[in-house]
Amino acid sequence: MAVINYAKKEISAKIVYYGPSLCGKTTNIQSIYASIKPDQKGKLVSLATEADRTLFFDFLPIEIANIRGFKTRLHFYTVPGQVYYNSTRRAVLTGVDGLVFVADSQRDKMEENIESLQNLEENLNYYGKSIKSIPLVLQYNKRDLTDVTPVSEMDQIINPDGYPSFEGVATTGDGVLQVLTKITKMVLEHIEKGTSGKKPRPAPLSEQSQIDLELPSRPQPQPEPVPSQNIPAKPIHNKQPVLELPDGRIQIISTGETEIISANAINLPLKFKIDNDEKTYTMELAIKLDHIKLEE
Repeated sequence: MAVINYAKKEISAKIVYYGPSLCGKTTNIQSIYASIKPDQKGKLVSLATEADRTLFFDFLPIEIANIRGFKTRLHFYTVPGQVYYNSTRRAVLTGVDGLVFVADSQRDKMEENIESLQNLEENLNYYGKSIKSIPLVLQYNKRDLTDVTPVSEMDQIINPDGYPSFEGVATTGDGVLQVLTKITKMVLEHIEKGTSGKKPRPAPLSEQSQIDLELPSRPQPQPEPVPSQNIPAKPIHNKQPVLELPDGRIQIISTGETEIISANAINLPLKFKIDNDEKTYTMELAIKLDHIKLEE
């Protein structure tokens, strides 16, 4: 699912390259990364296993149209091809917005293509999704080899529903950018449809509290007086009491459990003491997240 950063006016979408082992997923990602201008891309990160790699990087395509005033940042991922890394495959599919299935065109690899497609559907079902609910493009890779399956036969076997498909040779870059352009357009259209007609985003709880404190108190309906009692009605106050702390140095004692209060904000409770005061206080900090950086 696309992540919206209201502070940066930016939408982040995730595109995953899926397929059997050694079908050309990594080569596709590397080819795309090499073709993008340095000021539009982040760092290419590789998580290597003994037999395969998971790659990812982010890409801010400046040329594409904005969605309702928001820039779109695309995050590209590959998944390990080996079956015994299925937990990693499934994890990479979390929050996916678009899929590129890279099929190996070699005739003796068709069974692996079918198994990988079935595995993709199973892993999407784990998150309550389906291939039919997510933009999908197929790339018939390795078309430069000799013993390859005809495109018409590959369409019949692994693409009976007629998803967009392209022939490709990832090692030379043939077809790579065509696939990239197609899946990007499909993802943007999918996001645009998803944002159409939605109500404005509600403010985080911390922002709502601040707004409430600044607004004048609205008159509240008073209950009907009970004849048998003569109890004055208590006034209703909307404003929260403000704690006046004595002067002195604040010493942080411990932190509480962090709570996510919105898509890009967390609440961090801090326990602290003040000089010459035996009491312990708790301060709740609402922290806005602009980005998360992976430390090397």
